[in-house]
Amino acid sequence: MAHNAARGKRVREAIAQRQIRKMHALAAELNVSVAAVSRWQSGGHTSLDSAYALAQLLDVSLDWLLLGRGTKEWHKDSTISQTELQWVLALRDDPGQYYQPASCKASCQAQRASL
Repeated sequence: MAHNAARGKRVREAIAQRQIRKMHALAAELNVSVAAVSRWQSGGHTSLDSAYALAQLLDVSLDWLLLGRGTKEWHKDSTISQTELQWVLALRDDPGQYYQPASCKASCQAQRASL
């Protein structure tokens, strides 16, 4: 992922919140170099695998850490909104209406038209 100062700030915030003071220990826990942790804190490149491992270790939402979307605790929220529930129920009733593999799309549409 490209350089992003806001992401670096979120990384620093999450590390501080967990009261991690020794970057050597954090790097060792993640099996990365201290330079990599420093790069992440300044908003530099990180792989998705490393970001995922960091989010898990720091117990923060990956969406929040990478994109600033939601809250730090978003990953702990197991509730769904009314809109999400309606989508789930609609998909259960007729999954083909909302998803059609590309290989099936034309033949499925022709089959529906003949009904």
